[in-house]
Amino acid sequence: MSNIKPIQPELHLEVLNAEQLEHIKSGTFHILETVGVHFPSARALKVFAEHGAQVDIENQIVRLSPEVIVEAMSHAPRSYSLGGRAEGTDLLLDGSCSFFGTDGCGTLTVDITTGEQRRSSKADVAMMARVADSLSSIAFYWPMVSAQDCGRLAPLHELETAFNNTTKHIQTETVMGAELARYAVRMAEVIAGSEEQLRKQPPLSSLVCTIAPLGQDAEGIEAAMVFVEAGIPVGFMAMPTMGSTAPAVPAGALVVGNAEVVSAMVLMQLVAPGAAVYHSLLTSAMDPITADYIVSTPEKYLCNAASVQLAHDWGVPSLVGSFGLDYSEPGTWALGRDSVYSALLGALVGAELSVGLGMLKATTVLLPEQIIFDDEIYHAHRLLAQGLDTDPEGLALDVISSVGPRGHYLAHRHTRDLIGERWIPQLSHPRFSLPEQPSPDIRQRARQKLDKILAEHLPEPLEQAAQAELLAILEAAQAEFGA
Repeated sequence: MSNIKPIQPELHLEVLNAEQLEHIKSGTFHILETVGVHFPSARALKVFAEHGAQVDIENQIVRLSPEVIVEAMSHAPRSYSLGGRAEGTDLLLDGSCSFFGTDGCGTLTVDITTGEQRRSSKADVAMMARVADSLSSIAFYWPMVSAQDCGRLAPLHELETAFNNTTKHIQTETVMGAELARYAVRMAEVIAGSEEQLRKQPPLSSLVCTIAPLGQDAEGIEAAMVFVEAGIPVGFMAMPTMGSTAPAVPAGALVVGNAEVVSAMVLMQLVAPGAAVYHSLLTSAMDPITADYIVSTPEKYLCNAASVQLAHDWGVPSLVGSFGLDYSEPGTWALGRDSVYSALLGALVGAELSVGLGMLKATTVLLPEQIIFDDEIYHAHRLLAQGLDTDPEGLALDVISSVGPRGHYLAHRHTRDLIGERWIPQLSHPRFSLPEQPSPDIRQRARQKLDKILAEHLPEPLEQAAQAELLAILEAAQAEFGA
């Protein structure tokens, strides 16, 4: 049984008022109807044309009227479940809580043995799946780095080893193209047990990145259409950068990103009405001096929070980015500071999904012990978002009365029963250290916890028959692609 602890906020935040929300939505309608979005997919263009969109076949531009958008989006479900393969791993996306996951698609890792930076491998995907399986902060797993030792079929190898090393829901952002997507669907059916069960509790979902400004990725869109036809949820993430791929103002960047995501969600509803989709919009900024891509700015955090309101206004769940910031070293004050803004804000505005734990340098580098730092920050946020309990049990008036003036609570049964439930951050408050035996520094403590997980935690294994079927699917893909 999995021990997932989602954030269930009693505190709530909105960064856009009703008028601001309407301005961004009307701006999105205007751009989609008059400017359009690039869809480099013959199948997508055909679907749009059949449903009344204005389609420029030569330039692959689709323009959508508000009527077409509203009608299509009326079929998108506001809530649905993502499945896992063990008790306690199903995730209901209904706005009542925020589920956090790892970030993915990094290309580099700091080797856990040598400490040297190197290209990531399938073994790294497996190792971090085991770690994610053990942490209650992690509700679903993105393969955190790419299996660069597996060539063109790396996305399928990432799924195979992820399914073998965690019981939690898997989300992929690397399965691209209709052909690979069909193999991924077959893998998901093996895990679910049947096509019918796959549709009820899908153990796999997909995230597809759009291409700013106002473009879609050809293979991403082709894969997404295959996924929604099979009943696999698909989300679209826009990543407009203020000053380069979006206007140099936050609201303008939100309009660009919103148009990209909404146009893709509309296509999914035209292909498979009622398809489970979700909305994701991560705005960043260009450094005006160096042209660097900067993800750690206050306006980015506000845009991330605003994107959740946009998603809910469209009637779909939201995924936001958290953690995974610009910095290259763990345990720094800047990383801790900005992790609060990125992760806590998303939970307070009601994002159903949030990704980013465990990565550095804008989610490009895996430092394995970073996930332990982020896990501790996550649980601090979880308690902050819950607020204070002022029910009778929370007030404990009978206990106060029984102890009375100038007594103490040390020996009271109430203390003995409940003090152990108080969460204390272990990295920042190490226990049992003596002056003559100082505690290891914080990074060493994080590494010790990681090593303990890897030594002791064994996820519930897949049945041998399922393992064999996954390998057979990989072999079939290898035969087809010659990879």
